[in-house]
This record gives sequence, structure tokens and C-alpha cells, in this order.
Amino acid sequence: MPARLILARVSALLAALLIGACSSQPQPPAENISSLGRSGLDIVWRNSIGDGPGSQYSRLQPVANGNVLYVADTSGSVWSLDLDSGRERWHQTLDMPVSAGLTLAGDNLLLVTDDGVLHSISAQQGEPVWQAQLSSEAVAAAGVDDSNVYVHTIDGRVSAFDLLSGEQRWSYETAMPILSVRGTAAPVVSGELVILGLANGKVIALDKRLGIPRWDVRLATPEGRSELERLVDADGTVVVDNKLIYAASYHGKVAAITITGETRWEEDGSSYTSPALSLGNVYLTLDDSRIQAFDVYGGDPVWTQSGLQGRQLGAVEAYRNNLVVTDSEGFLYLLSQVDGTLLARLSLVPNALHVSYPNQSEATRWRQLHGRDFGVRSPVLITEKGIVVYTNAGDVMLVTVAE
Repeated sequence: MPARLILARVSALLAALLIGACSSQPQPPAENISSLGRSGLDIVWRNSIGDGPGSQYSRLQPVANGNVLYVADTSGSVWSLDLDSGRERWHQTLDMPVSAGLTLAGDNLLLVTDDGVLHSISAQQGEPVWQAQLSSEAVAAAGVDDSNVYVHTIDGRVSAFDLLSGEQRWSYETAMPILSVRGTAAPVVSGELVILGLANGKVIALDKRLGIPRWDVRLATPEGRSELERLVDADGTVVVDNKLIYAASYHGKVAAITITGETRWEEDGSSYTSPALSLGNVYLTLDDSRIQAFDVYGGDPVWTQSGLQGRQLGAVEAYRNNLVVTDSEGFLYLLSQVDGTLLARLSLVPNALHVSYPNQSEATRWRQLHGRDFGVRSPVLITEKGIVVYTNAGDVMLVTVAE
């Protein structure tokens, strides 16, 4: 990797830490969250699959197919687990740490390792299928359609590869700012377009066959004297629904864009996470950890939940008629979609004395927890069986909500 790119990424990491430190300043809570009970939230099973990302930047998200769950660890291991019980089905270890994934594509899983290699492995046994060299490392999961894989790398390139062979089809290079923060956006395929946010504050649509731009829309304009003030990354994965694209950027806007590139509406909403859609609203975790609901049709603000400010929340997700979100201290919160009321919270941190893992002997069940980070940086996964959470300490668990 060129020295300039390494320096930019190190600086970006420092910027991310500074932003996180600022967001963690105490804020006056709208509600007393310490009094919230768990109210039907229950951990069905917990399984430790390794050390987890810890303090490393990683948003590795599990994926599910029916009753099978797939999880990758930053150390380079990939697990297939039974979604009902958390029991291991198979385990495969790669030669390099995993930086991006997972994406399920038919019978195969796609992921990227730290050396900038795109891997396709069998979802049945975890055996390698093919590998392809990227222009640099990727930290966002790949997008797929019936024939191609689309990868967004940290040098600003978007590249397409044949799904069956790994042969490169095309590559499109975008201009990178001096600093960017918190990774890159995952490509989303819609019709004939590959749509994603960029580090320059734009959402772009590429022709999926040719790799050429069809349109772009700016969500944020770099402003301010310092490079930190000028950060405008659109790192959250866009959401496409009913021919509208919903996206947000840091130091910018949340917007609804038509599939032809026209802005339907836009509102202030600085965020580095993905929006969620449900019940006629767009829900978004803002950069100060407020959660905001916007009307899906006109963008009008519906409600704001400020009670979790400073807790470094992840992306909010819709689950049944509720919303779920996790924080950096290892809590999962349940909110009302109607008005944002905090309904319940559940600590994801195991008992301070020991951790009981399924299918382990008594001799191996006792683990020291001192210094382990059970906060959550990876997006939660919504499944038919419940909510799958992957902690920074490497614990995967299934959480259900009572009807």
C-alpha cells in the first residue's frame, strides 16, 4: 500500500477516535435508561468464536440462510453455526485476517482479507472456490447479483468480478479526499445499477455492466477550516425501496433519491450508519447517538430520541413493530417505532465470574472476562428466529423479543 494512503488511513483513524471521544461527552438524558428493564428480551444462546475485533475497526456482520448462520472473525476464521442452537457446523481458518464480509452469494460466501484479496468459499464446507486480487483492502461487504461481485476498496475504487470465476470485469476509480473516516460504503445492486456512498459525500450509481457513472448526488459539501471539519463520508449502506434510494452522510444530509438520480427530499442528518425503513418512516442513528425518525414520503422529522446520546450507538434496525440498537458498552435497546420511546434494554455482557458456552465441558466453560470489550460495533442481523448480535469480544448470540 502506498505510504500516502497508509498515512491518510492512520490520520483517518485518529479522526475517528477524536469524533468518538467527542460523542461520548455526557449529555442530559431524555429518559432514565438505568431504570429500563429487559421486558421480554432474552438471550437464547451465546457462542464465543474467537477474540473478536476488540479495539480494531471492524464491522463484520454475520449473514444467515435459513437455519444456518455464518460469522467471520478478524483473526481469519469463518464459522458456520446452527441458528437455533449456536452449535458449530464447520470452521475454516484463512491465512490472513478478515477485513470485510460476509456476503452470501448462492452456494458461496464472499469476504476480503487484510492483504486485499477477495475470497469466495463454499457455504457448505468452507472450502476455497476462487481468489481475486483487489487494488487495496476493503472494509465493507461486497454487493452481488446473479453474475457479478462488486467491491468498494479503501482507495476509492469500485470493481466488478465474475461470480463464478473471480475474473475482473471492470473497475471504476473515484477521487479520494485527504482524510476519510469509519470505512467505506457497501455497494447495493438495484436493477441495472450499482449504488453506493462515497468518501466525498456523494451517492453514485454505476452501470453494473460497464462500470461507468449514470448519475451522482451530493449529500454533503466539505466545509470548515480543518480537515476534521471537512469530513463528509457517506459510509452507510444505502437502502433501496419502491424505486427510492435512502442515504445519509457525515456532516451532511439524509435524503431520498429516485432511481434516476433526482432528489425527492433531503433533511439535515449527520450520520455514518445506514438508515432503516419501516411503518412509513426512515430511522437513522445520528453521529451524536440521537435516533431520528423522518417521514418516508416528505422527509419531515417525526420524532427524536435523545436519551442515548454519548453511548456510541450502532445502526438502528427495524424488528417487528420495534427498533433495536446496540452501544459501545454492550447493551441492546428496544424502542417504539411510533414515537421512539425506550422500552427495554439488555446487557450483553456475560456473568462477571464465568461464561457458559454451549457444547463445552465444565473445565472449559470458565473464562476470565477482565479487560474484554463486549461493546458492539458490527451491525445486528435481523432473522426470522430473532436478533443476531456479534460483540467486539467475539461473542455471537441470538436475542429474542417476547410477543
